Amino acid sequence: MNDKKSMKITHISAVEQVCESLKQSILAEEWQIGEKLPSESSLAELYGVNRLTVRMALQKLNTLGVVETKVGEGTYVKKFSLGDIFYDISDFFSSKKPIDEIYSLRMLIEVECCRLAMIHATDHELDLLKKQLDRYLTARKECQEKGTDESIQALVEEDLIFHYHIFRISHNTVYADLFLLIKNIIRQYLLEIIPRKNNLWIEKKYNEDPDKHVIIYNALLEKDLAACKQAYNEALSLNLMKDEKKDS
Repeated sequence: MNDKKSMKITHISAVEQVCESLKQSILAEEWQIGEKLPSESSLAELYGVNRLTVRMALQKLNTLGVVETKVGEGTYVKKFSLGDIFYDISDFFSSKKPIDEIYSLRMLIEVECCRLAMIHATDHELDLLKKQLDRYLTARKECQEKGTDESIQALVEEDLIFHYHIFRISHNTVYADLFLLIKNIIRQYLLEIIPRKNNLWIEKKYNEDPDKHVIIYNALLEKDLAACKQAYNEALSLNLMKDEKKDS
């Protein structure tokens, strides 16, 4: 008996059981998206528990994004979005990561999104991407002229939106949701890289014309994956940092 591993009995709380039962009922589409759930008292009677147990189970489902409770109206089944969950936790996922790790992540995911976009993106989606590219280029010009913290922040945001468009027009919802999880990591990368590029541009030690975003956009139009991959590699390359260290 002493040789056997300890096997502890786990007691599942009533809240967990009610929560799991409700979740399975929603997955089985016993209640449709947008449909109102029975009242707390009705659910308490159905499951043979008190109303507090039901309320706590519903609160857990609210947190998971499965249902939505409207004050004075009741609880409704909500369309689940993994992106919403990723967006809510992205700040906790954005602890400082090494630049080379971010580089590897972006090369792996974003080039694949470009490949998918070349297959699935519509003309309308590419038109929207072009409009975002123009907004990015306007912000870039202002950043180069002013070099203020505000102009850098504005450029970073326009840069992020441009790349989010590419994730979306890949028509892979998992990738689009994943962007919401890693966007703060990418923002961290951009906030470190862009000021360095800007300083080198001012000192005439760096020139990025045509801008790599322009090359990426044109590569998408021409369905040229090799050109797209090369543009990403050059845009995300660590050589810029190495060159800067040599000059210092």
